[in-house]
Order: sequence, then C-alpha cells, then structure tokens
Amino acid sequence: MKKIQKRKWEIATPITVEVEKDLADYPKIFRQILFNRGIKDSESAERFLNADYEIFDPYLMVDMGKAVNIIRSAVQKKEVIVIFGDYDVDGVTATTLLVQVLWSLGANALKFIPNRFKHGYGFSFDALEEVLELNPDLIITVDCGVRSVEEVAAAKDTGVKVIITDHHQPFIKIPQADAILCPRMLKSQYPNKDLAGVGIAYKLAQALDNYFPEKNIKSEFQLDLVALGTIADMAKLTPENRLLVKKGLHVIQSGNRPGIAALSNVCGLDIERTKAEDIGFRLGPRLNAAGRLKTAEDAYQLLIAEDRKHAAPYAIKLDQSNRDRQSITRNIQELTEDWVVEHKQEWVLFHASEEFNEGVVGLVASRLVEIHYCPAIIGGINDGVIRASCRSIPEINITKVLDECEDLLIQHGGHAMAAGLSLEIEKKNDFYKRISRLIEERLDGLHPVPVIKAECELSLFDLKPELLEMLDQLEPTGEGNPRSLFVSRGVQVRYPKTVGANNDHLKFSVKGLGINNKDLHGSITFDAIAFRMGLLIDQLTNGSIADIIYYFEKNVYKGREKLQLNIQDIKIKQS
Repeated sequence: MKKIQKRKWEIATPITVEVEKDLADYPKIFRQILFNRGIKDSESAERFLNADYEIFDPYLMVDMGKAVNIIRSAVQKKEVIVIFGDYDVDGVTATTLLVQVLWSLGANALKFIPNRFKHGYGFSFDALEEVLELNPDLIITVDCGVRSVEEVAAAKDTGVKVIITDHHQPFIKIPQADAILCPRMLKSQYPNKDLAGVGIAYKLAQALDNYFPEKNIKSEFQLDLVALGTIADMAKLTPENRLLVKKGLHVIQSGNRPGIAALSNVCGLDIERTKAEDIGFRLGPRLNAAGRLKTAEDAYQLLIAEDRKHAAPYAIKLDQSNRDRQSITRNIQELTEDWVVEHKQEWVLFHASEEFNEGVVGLVASRLVEIHYCPAIIGGINDGVIRASCRSIPEINITKVLDECEDLLIQHGGHAMAAGLSLEIEKKNDFYKRISRLIEERLDGLHPVPVIKAECELSLFDLKPELLEMLDQLEPTGEGNPRSLFVSRGVQVRYPKTVGANNDHLKFSVKGLGINNKDLHGSITFDAIAFRMGLLIDQLTNGSIADIIYYFEKNVYKGREKLQLNIQDIKIKQS
C-alpha cells in the first residue's frame, strides 16, 4: 500500500548577534543561510560565494608519479592502453575523459565499459576475460577496481600492467596493482577524500598535463565531465569538489561539448543557464538510462561525439531510454510494494525477482527508502545469482554492513548510502536474516524518523526575485551544500488537483495573508508543485490551512518564467 513518509522538520539555529554584525553587508535572510553553512565573517562568506578554494596538486595522491611514468612509457612504446570504465554517469564521464586525454597524447587508447547484465558489477572476471581479448599492455580502471583483489591478480598474471583509479572504500587487503590512485586508502595523504571517480580521473589528467606541457592537453576543458559525474554520483561538495563543479558548469554553459549541447536541447534545457540540479534531474538520468536498460555505449558515444550531427541521434536515443526506464521502474516499484506489505519486512526491505530489470532496481530501492525510511536491497535474478542495488539511510553505512556479510556474498562494494552486491540465490534467506539483525543492532531496536532541514521560517511576502538571485550565489549545490529549504506556516491551499500521467503529483496555489492572517494588508499567492504527493488530494480542500516546507524557484516553461514553490512536505491543519 502506497504511503507518504512522515518527516520531522528541523529549522536551523538562529544566527547569533555577533555573526549578524560580521555579516551585516548581506541581506538578513542571506546572513542566516550563510550562518547555517558555518560561515561567520565576511571574508569566509566571500571565499565561499566565489568558491575561492584550492585545487590540490595531483602529486599529493599516492602513486601518482608511478601512474604517470607507466603511462608515459606506454605512450612512447605505442602499447595498447584499455580504459576500463563503469556504466553509470561517473564511470562513463571518467572513461570519456581519460580516453580523450590519452588520444591527445597520441596514445593507442581503447575503452571497455562493462555491461551490467552480462558482466556484473565492477572489475569482474567476466569483464576481464573480454578485456584481455583486446591484447592490452596496460589497463587503467576508472570508478572501480580498488576492491578487485583477485581480478587484478589475474590480469597481472597475464603480464598486463594495471593502474587503478577509484573512489570507493577499499578492503584491508588491497590489489597488487602497479599504481593505485584512491584518496580513501589508509596511506593516502590527499586532502580531499570525496572526489568522484571522474574527479580522480581528472587528477590523473592534470598530472599528465603537467608532464606533457608540449601536448597542450588542456585538462581544464574536461571539467564539464567532472561536473556531470560528481553531481550525478552525489559526491560530497567539499571545497575542492565544489570548485571543480563550478568550473565544470561554466564549461557546460559554453556549449563546447556537442553531446551535452544536444542532450540539453532534447530535454528542453537552456544550456547557458545549467545548474547542478539540472544535472541531477535532467542530464544525469538520461545519461544513466543507457547503462540501466542495455549498455552505456550510447552515453559514451554522445559525450565523445565531435559535432552535433553525430551527437543528436544519441541524445534522442537517451531521451527515449529514459522514458522507457521510467515506465519499467514504476512497474517494478508497484510489484515490490505489494511484496513489502505481504512479507512485513521491518529493518531492511529485501526482494529480488527474475522479472526485475537489474538496471533500474537501484531507483526502486531509492524510492522504497523514501517511503519507508529503512535500507532497501532490490535485485534481479539470473542464472541462480541475485544482482542487487542497495540504498540506505544516514543512520546506516550500508557498505560496512555488507562487509560483515562478505562470506555470504559473491561480490559487493559502494558507499555509505549506496552499494551493489551479487549473491547466490541459495544464500538469500541467510543473508536476509543476518543483514536484518545487523541493522536492527545498529539502530538499537529503534525506528528512526527522516529529518528534513530548513534554513529558516519565512512569510510568503519574503519570497521575492531578489531572494532567488541570492540563492543563485550558493551554486553549485548538492551533497554537503544543499539547496535552501524554507518553512512558511498557516498558508491557505487553493484549488488542489493531481497531475501527471498517473496522478502522482499534486498541484495547487498557496495564499499568504497579511498581518494576523487577515486581508487588511493584502495577500500574496504562489503556484506550488508537490511531486509524488498525489495521495494527499483526499486530505486537501480549497481553503485548507497548512504549514509547508519548500524550495523557492523559478519555473521556466516554453520560454515563460514564473516563481513557484516546490513543496517537499506539507502539514495540514485540522479544522
């Protein structure tokens, strides 16, 4: 049975009098927003707003010198270099980046992006078998490999050199590769532990750029790919990541990469105004759709296309793949919801079926987490093996929990909030019992409630175009620097209705009254959209009074701009 998860609202602590004085040059609401981000003086504010941060020396990364020397030798000897990628946006952008950089060096560089349905997750034996048919002298992994101890050993046994570039958390035992570029390794001194896979590929490109100045690599031109992969992979926007993404957005906005320009055109995006959220909700899902349903080849060909004529067909195919992905995801979600109700799973939602498309199970898992607020593991079954995607809540590091189930798993890896695994179907019940117990122990038997955090409370009268201009200065936003949420209380809901192909969404207007909620001093009204809240239509009537938490944004439709509220939660007042 579908439901909308109740959430706890948490409003940030009000700014102190001292900081209020130190930030006096900024408007009042903006002072609070800066304070919420730990900014307490004008110098820090200017540095944050301008992303005036350091891009670290790539040679601070352990083994960077080794990696550059190995690549230099391979280029000089005209050896075959295979870039081994991954099928998500992070992996495809990292693959594209290194292929283009190596081509600019005159390298004999090929790419191999695994098929999730055929090869499974990461640097697997099945994928390695096909890579070796390309007769490589050097394999460079991107966005994978740091947990592939046995697979790397097998590659080395054939006489192939291996360089690993990966941002995932390694096991205690690490692969015996010729060089490993991974900021999360225990011996790593690199300051930014939160680089995405494409971010690490970029650091290697930077080092190669420094080593071969005569080749005019211009690695900074690849920052559009870094922005795409970093935002799509939800990497934390640490100072360096934020600067890389900000620079990358400028490259995207220039329209110089034909593939991104073509994809922006297909999804109705004004490329000159691209923001991080456009990557997260429009460009990223379309690039991901190819690898979710078939292979990531269309996404790669789009990004590497040299002109729009060659890019346009791939953009159209990706857009259609995304539509297909949405339909398949919706069907699997409905089937899974029925399963969840029937089996009354409590601490972790775990379900797999031969009918499930492995490429979209991660999206289904994410939706289940939103609805039920507990970890979800959803997978497809093929040849007696479950291949699943895991999504979690902040209270549970899902990869560490999976580490304690390692003896039951064929393979696993990922981050605190998202991971992948493969499991023999015979071990399904044992796995569920153990992971359920581990999660219950970590939660101490208590069911946490999701928290949604707001910057401050506002009157609808405070929502002016100037506020949007201020919010734009916070870009790029994402993990670690979220978009600003606001709370307004006692607003009047007007003309609610459901919209969308399946009436999943709620559309209405909200009216804010003047002093003491009376029209003595006029009123103000905004359009509002509440995605995935269509179920609330039975609780709302014209004139209902509610508290709302929302994003204040500009809606651009067919060239027309209108201010609107993007509702994230609503609490209806009982009459």
